[in-house]
Amino acid sequence: MATSPRKKVHPSSRLISEVGSRTKRGKITTHSRSSPSSAFASAFHGHSERYSLGHLAKVLVSGDRLVMLNAVDRLKGRARVLAELAIFSNFQFVRLAAINHLSTDPEALIDIAKYCPYDDTRASALDELSSNSEAVIEVACSSLFKDTRLAAVTVLSDKDAIAKIASRSPNQDSREAAMDRLQSDASSLRKVADDSSYRSTRLAAVRSLSSNHAALGALLVESKHPEVRRAAATHLSQFVEEIEDVETLSEVAKVSPNQDTRCLAIGRLWKHPWALRKIVSESRFADAKSTALMLLSDMVSSLDDADILAEVAILSPYQDCRSAAVERLTGQSSALLNVASRSKFKDARNMALGMLKEDTDALKNLARLSKYKDTRAQAHKIISDPDVFQSELTRILG
Repeated sequence: MATSPRKKVHPSSRLISEVGSRTKRGKITTHSRSSPSSAFASAFHGHSERYSLGHLAKVLVSGDRLVMLNAVDRLKGRARVLAELAIFSNFQFVRLAAINHLSTDPEALIDIAKYCPYDDTRASALDELSSNSEAVIEVACSSLFKDTRLAAVTVLSDKDAIAKIASRSPNQDSREAAMDRLQSDASSLRKVADDSSYRSTRLAAVRSLSSNHAALGALLVESKHPEVRRAAATHLSQFVEEIEDVETLSEVAKVSPNQDTRCLAIGRLWKHPWALRKIVSESRFADAKSTALMLLSDMVSSLDDADILAEVAILSPYQDCRSAAVERLTGQSSALLNVASRSKFKDARNMALGMLKEDTDALKNLARLSKYKDTRAQAHKIISDPDVFQSELTRILG
């Protein structure tokens, strides 16, 4: 005999039917007296899988701690929703439970630490991030809340990471807190002085190094920031007599704002003509240039470098030194051409020109390129002499 198909009954209908029938028989009268929220919680605990994720929204604002925590557990793996709960929920236990499920999601934790208005929740997020230096740096630099920025600075122990905060943070409070933690670390302070985007922080780093002449010397030589180099030179004024590095002394002589310091540094370079020449060429202080040039002029008789001798012949205010320098350039056509073209002293130009009479190529260049009219005319006159010009044409025609 054929049997009719068994009719499916929805689980919730069966639960309601069972509760109703037992009530009629007087066997579960206690249920009839329980509160609606207790019945709701009991049903959620026993049959939580029957509720849609959308229904969790109602649960998560219900106020029932246990039910709400179970709902948060069901959201594990849904980082976006958990982050929303951690930032916006009015219930502390919900926020902290959400953070617990986000322990492996640094981006979500960073957002919470940066934007959540609840300090306990920000602190919990920061605690979860404590092993991630880059994440903590971001929080220290960009959290909207001062207490969290400062807490992030204290979380870090790595000096390089702290130096990044001092260099990068747009917030003065976290930059200063980072600087306070770097006071005894010269290497990190040097990085801040050279890398920071903020002038005040760069100069603060130099001040913190004011008793470390080695670090100041390195900044003076290597820094790409003029104000850092000047500040370093200023602090080095007290150490000039102790400095042995030639390049550092040269930089002090070039950029120190103190004239006495410049002169003292130049005086200690009297055995180093290349350093003196660098000062002559690059210093922005006239007194430094003239002092260095005077020392170079005095050592002409011992110089054998053509470039330095040419510099003396071009710039020295002493005629005898210029003449001596030109004489020592005998056979150095390129250096003599440089003197004849550039020297502001006519005697040096004429002397160099006289020593180039046999070098027609140099004379032709001089006739074209010298900025001095009289020198161009003399060079042209020598080349156009019939005997010289015939000889040159013969050479050109082969």
